[in-house]
Amino acid sequence: MGGKAFAHPPHSLSTPRIPHAIYVLLRDKYICLLSTFYRNVASPIEAPEKTSHGDIDILVSEAHLTTTIQSISQALDAKASISTSGSPSTSFAVSFPDRPNEYVQLDIHVCPKSTFTWELFTTSHGDLWNLLGTSLREFGLTANNVGLNLRIAEIEHLDRKRSMLFLTSDSTSVLDLMGLDVQKYWKQFGTVNELYEYVISSRFFRKDSYVREWLKSNDRKRMSKRPLFQQFVDGWLPQRIGIEDQGGVEKLTRESALEEVLDRYGKRGEYEETLRVWRTERADLQARQQTKEQRRAGVIAEAEYADAWIQASLLAEV
Repeated sequence: MGGKAFAHPPHSLSTPRIPHAIYVLLRDKYICLLSTFYRNVASPIEAPEKTSHGDIDILVSEAHLTTTIQSISQALDAKASISTSGSPSTSFAVSFPDRPNEYVQLDIHVCPKSTFTWELFTTSHGDLWNLLGTSLREFGLTANNVGLNLRIAEIEHLDRKRSMLFLTSDSTSVLDLMGLDVQKYWKQFGTVNELYEYVISSRFFRKDSYVREWLKSNDRKRMSKRPLFQQFVDGWLPQRIGIEDQGGVEKLTRESALEEVLDRYGKRGEYEETLRVWRTERADLQARQQTKEQRRAGVIAEAEYADAWIQASLLAEV
């Protein structure tokens, strides 16, 4: 929520940005505290060169039997909390050290056990995954909060949801697929420049994917709120004159990427079955539409015949 969850009524609390040194102390303190409520607790790795933070984000999974929002709030000595029915996230307003009447926004996101590591992976380093995912989309690959998915080309333009075929939530396997250094990913980048160099080292990197005018509308909207993404698109990448696409002699295409991921993740059978079911349903739908159109044409023909007969009868009487 970027530190603004409590800024408005009914709370109207002051939640100023948190200097980095204080952020680290509080982050580690609350990770330790929340470890008494959940089996798995971690905070996404921060983006490089940040001198302040809007809030503190912590991911958790596998709650202990006695864990409740109320018990956590009490342990945090929170001034207020905000949670929405059905949402996995809860925001708490906790005291800002040595600043009376000022608070820190602590966001706790509850993950399923099966996706805890994956969600930690995709939320680390600020906008890094958004940058990596922008190129992946060109190859029919999309990441969500569950894992990496293949978008089946034949289906996605008519039904995007049904086009999604789950591949994996193994972060190490995905980094290997992209040709990226696994150990480097799980450490904080020293500079923004290092993070950007990491992005363009992906074998799926294509510079044309980051031309502002060609970005999807939600990417352009994200840029106004995500300076790391915006700086890469508008500043850093255009200045890298002569930068080449990755992939070398591979010359990756959407078709070759499809074949690779189907084999890598053992999804060829599921892919073919999904297509078979889709094509059968489409054929049935088209057959029904054709039958309906034929019936409609028959009704129109009968009406036209009746009109013609009536007109002929009237003329005969005259």
